[in-house]
Amino acid sequence: MIPIQYESFVKENFKRFIGAKGLSDDSLQRYFDGCFKDIGRIVPLAKVWICLKCLGAGPNNLAIDSNYGWGDKPAKCKECGNHTYEVGTFQARSSYVGNTFEHACHYLLVTKFRIMLRMSGRQSRLYDLLVKNNVVIETKGGPRYVMNPDGTKSKIDRIGMERSDTEKKAFENASKWRKHFPNGYFYILTNAIPRHLREHHDEKITAIYNVTKERDMTKFVDEIKSL
Repeated sequence: MIPIQYESFVKENFKRFIGAKGLSDDSLQRYFDGCFKDIGRIVPLAKVWICLKCLGAGPNNLAIDSNYGWGDKPAKCKECGNHTYEVGTFQARSSYVGNTFEHACHYLLVTKFRIMLRMSGRQSRLYDLLVKNNVVIETKGGPRYVMNPDGTKSKIDRIGMERSDTEKKAFENASKWRKHFPNGYFYILTNAIPRHLREHHDEKITAIYNVTKERDMTKFVDEIKSL
């Protein structure tokens, strides 16, 4: 992986959106969007597609937006009519996005809410942020759109806990962690909660909160500080 100084651009976005404008749904959304936009400048998150048949005929036969291009792939190649394929996917760079979201959550909680916590790093793969030994936080978030080099935007259909594989992984982590701390508190912070997980809590998950909602963040912080 490319070494990234996440805190540098996270800090600048915090100063620009939270520090200057205070806490609101809008400033929280802009804060996280700004962080995702900045990581996209460092590590391209763009979607790329190509027609493999045209590629096989030689690079001289390739023409932008005809048989290869940025953004969502067309169903058929405009040159030969064959199927096109994504060759540079957003998910291939998901680790950078996940790290950005984790750092942004950490900086927000420490700087704005004065919650003492630290990143788990290599200490544990079951959670991202440690408040106490029995109070941990898993962070799951991503951007709704990514910018392509040609200036177009590509929509990411499912982000955060909207992704079934992300939900499955988070619940598996919570279940494994519970074996060591059956009476502990396992929180999930995300920027997208599907309908079936709203207000969710069970024997594994203490609660799931949306970091782009001021009401959610206030409630979450009050809970953490009461523990």
